[in-house]
Amino acid sequence: MKVVGWGMIAGLLLLACKYPRNLKSKILKINWDTLAVIPPAAGTDVQYGLAGPVSGVFRDVLFVGGGSNFEDAMPWEGGEKRYHDDIYLLKRDKNDEVHWTQSERKLPFPMAYSACLSIPEGIVSMGGESGQGPVPNVFLLSVDDDSLRIEDWPDLPVPLTSAGAARIESTIYLAGGLTFSGATRNFFAMDLERPEAGWQVLPDLPIALSHAVVAAQSDGTEICIYVLGGRNKSGITSSFLSDIWKYSPSAKIWQKAGKLKLARQSVFGLSAGTGLAYGDHAILIFGGDKGAVFNETERLTNAAGKTKSVGKREKLQQQKIKNLTNHPGFCRDVYLFDTLTGVLSLVGETEGMAQVTTNAFWWNRQIIIPGGEIWPGVRTDKISRGIIISDKQVNENFK
Repeated sequence: MKVVGWGMIAGLLLLACKYPRNLKSKILKINWDTLAVIPPAAGTDVQYGLAGPVSGVFRDVLFVGGGSNFEDAMPWEGGEKRYHDDIYLLKRDKNDEVHWTQSERKLPFPMAYSACLSIPEGIVSMGGESGQGPVPNVFLLSVDDDSLRIEDWPDLPVPLTSAGAARIESTIYLAGGLTFSGATRNFFAMDLERPEAGWQVLPDLPIALSHAVVAAQSDGTEICIYVLGGRNKSGITSSFLSDIWKYSPSAKIWQKAGKLKLARQSVFGLSAGTGLAYGDHAILIFGGDKGAVFNETERLTNAAGKTKSVGKREKLQQQKIKNLTNHPGFCRDVYLFDTLTGVLSLVGETEGMAQVTTNAFWWNRQIIIPGGEIWPGVRTDKISRGIIISDKQVNENFK
């Protein structure tokens, strides 16, 4: 089988919050900084940042490849979304300093928004999209004697972009995403011990969704697949989802596991954030979009398309541009969901502008969030790093 770096740093806000009672740690604090910035591609002078990059870590090498951006103009100004196929490798030297190299090899085609997982064999990229829409392609990135390898794996059953993925032992699970027709309830699995067997179709998600946080974590009985938030669209505006779903591999069923809701506050929807399993029964969620400006943009676009008045259409268009250019940025909150109690806690904020439509993964016991969108149409070249500071028991439970 085969941004320009946007110098909009909003100041470092570090919050210390109590864990849910059943977690043995009392304090969680995350120090955020910038590990590195993605360099310009060979033969160019500017890196405009990358949303939806293929990313992960293998053998202590951090990979960032592909991704999309707007280089000439914002989308509401007629700018064209560009997809890329360059691959960048970040390595540490003996002095623990990091250095970029750009691989001579490229991704199979210019692409972005695939679901990515770092596994012992390499970095798995599942689906994503090109300039022509969702794709079914699955491949494994790895390094062998400093030589980049790309191994084709069996395609997904359908072309799919903006899905989420997680791994339980030797099985990869892929949930949700967008097809050419919109959000989907698809739920697939692949056995890494028999990848040639392809993808197994599992019980559908309870609701169609894309852009959700997907993680594998224990519910106290077994390791389950959790799907948190996401969005879908069936009318004029998209629904930003607040439900948290849990799939039990032993029972092969989906169950409601909770909601995105803080104590004594209303539920909220969240889309396009990133997340990671942490400890024995927690999931961290970083940033995301709560949908207010997104939905207003949809309403204005719909109204402009329906009106026959040129003047009114122009007024609606200008209001949409004003809303987008004055966008406050995406949600910077860091949440912790306890899979035993179903309790969601606010435990801090990310540094600067929140990064959405990207991936999060562990590297050297540190949280890594590469690139992403930080403003409507605006990407970042920043590789964010979060270092968790907490008591000894949580460090021993580190996952």
